[in-house]
Amino acid sequence: MARKGVAPDRTTFSTLVDSWCAAGKLREAQAFLDEMASRGFRPPVRGRDLLVDGLVRAGRLEEAKAFALRMTKEGVLPDVATFNSLAEALCNAGDVEFAVALLADASSRGLCPDISTYKVMLPAVAKAGRIEEAFRLFYAAVEDGHRPFPSLYAAIIKALCKAGRFADAFAFFGDMKTKGHPPNRPVYVMLVKMCVRGGRFIEAANYLVEMSEAGFEPRAPTFNVVVDGLQHCGKHDLARKLEQLEMSVKGN
Repeated sequence: MARKGVAPDRTTFSTLVDSWCAAGKLREAQAFLDEMASRGFRPPVRGRDLLVDGLVRAGRLEEAKAFALRMTKEGVLPDVATFNSLAEALCNAGDVEFAVALLADASSRGLCPDISTYKVMLPAVAKAGRIEEAFRLFYAAVEDGHRPFPSLYAAIIKALCKAGRFADAFAFFGDMKTKGHPPNRPVYVMLVKMCVRGGRFIEAANYLVEMSEAGFEPRAPTFNVVVDGLQHCGKHDLARKLEQLEMSVKGN
């Protein structure tokens, strides 16, 4: 086309970019996007999304980060699925800070996070110890109309326990129930384990009882570690009651 003196138009460039990305030829796709820009065409958002996604899939995370930053600075937002893919890769690589900054920047420019965004970001942020940021994301999800599911609560509860903020963890767990979001088995098991690790054996015993009453049968090892902890801290009566509960659970 070029040799015949026919200048490619925006549609031609867009088609070529999409084709290069679909074929995994990311270097060629990026070159075409750059050439489009140099000729005064606005590169297609879809082509940019495909390139970011392709770079992520190829493990070229630094290039994906740079290109995503370039997109936002140019006022071009990735679609939410592309953002989620990049955010997940960043979080898995331990680059939570960049993911948080990119989300803030993209959101300020009009990106609307979906529930998958929060599902990716919140646990990673909480695991990194950024508890207040995790709370901010949690309440942003609620404000956006999303119903928080147990794993979002669990991520914050676990982070609070790891930080020694058990009172806050227990309060947030209580809030989870009063807001009509009943805990599931993994949440109960996680909370009991965190109580044990923190030496909070009485609370661990109480949550085991609550777990049983909710219809989730605790496993024998969970009972054993809590009973042992109660005995070591002199709470023999409570330890015996827990042993009786274990026997009744086994008998059902």
